[in-house]
Amino acid sequence: MHSFTSSGSNPQRLGAARSISDLSLKLGRLLLAPGKSQQEEPAQDADCSTMPGSSTCSEADENYWSSVLGSVGEESMAEAHRNDDPDDVPELNVESIHTFIGSNRHHTASGIPKSKVVAQVSGTGLAPWEIHRPQKFVRDLVLRRCFSGRVLDAGCGIGDNALYVAKACPGAKVTAVDVVPRCLEFAAAKANLRNMRSQLDLVVGDLLQQNLSSMPAVLGPDKNGSFNVVLDSSFFHSFSDADRDRYVSTLRRLLRPGGLIYMNCMSEEETRPGGPRRISVPDLLTVFNRPNGWEVETIEDSIIELHPTFWDGKAKARLFTIRKL
Repeated sequence: MHSFTSSGSNPQRLGAARSISDLSLKLGRLLLAPGKSQQEEPAQDADCSTMPGSSTCSEADENYWSSVLGSVGEESMAEAHRNDDPDDVPELNVESIHTFIGSNRHHTASGIPKSKVVAQVSGTGLAPWEIHRPQKFVRDLVLRRCFSGRVLDAGCGIGDNALYVAKACPGAKVTAVDVVPRCLEFAAAKANLRNMRSQLDLVVGDLLQQNLSSMPAVLGPDKNGSFNVVLDSSFFHSFSDADRDRYVSTLRRLLRPGGLIYMNCMSEEETRPGGPRRISVPDLLTVFNRPNGWEVETIEDSIIELHPTFWDGKAKARLFTIRKL
């Protein structure tokens, strides 16, 4: 998941882009309708056993957020999903969502959209990073046969990368994790449409959580060292120093020795204002290095694909291949 500010709207491109979001609008309205998904989906068909029963974030129990999901950035998930200004809610369309997240009033002092704003638009299918196809670097990794064994998609969003890997790589067992329940509901709806619900696990969980008793079973202590590959598509770059230390600690616990992380981060070569933290090579190497139990094997120029009305649809990035020693 990432955060961006718009560099300006082109009416022609907005009009053309609406077709990209037709499915988003239909699924988004379904997921945002109170009780809708529970009424229409047979309970025995669900494979997202760790997802809360509620179909919207606002209906989630406060105790669930505080005890299970922990935090997003510097805020608890209960705070992240609570809207203190009910009038300040974007309509479910591309223009409104992009204006909402691009507004300076929703940004931190450093110019990055607040985590509660990101959480509010995530899973609508209309956020700038929700492009409804796998990222190019993921498609390239599949062609290079990089996914096999147990694969963790960390911060999976609405599931396009995870669904692609699960379908294209028969030797991979994919577990897709995100902290925003609505993202997983959207991913589950897509999986249902493609008859793929049995091909991957969709799990609501906070990968910053250090209390293992609060983690979903598929990420619990008995799963230590059980994953062969971690896919991080624009997730690491969303964290503060303290949060990324907790995140990397979780990856170290879950990844087997010799396992690989494929991590795509926005680079400092992307100089346009807004967006998430930029990750330079020296910055990454302060976290992933041999004394800490990691080896950065390759560093490649990459991109992050975005909705076409944002930054012409792409941002400069780097793809890091990191091995656990």
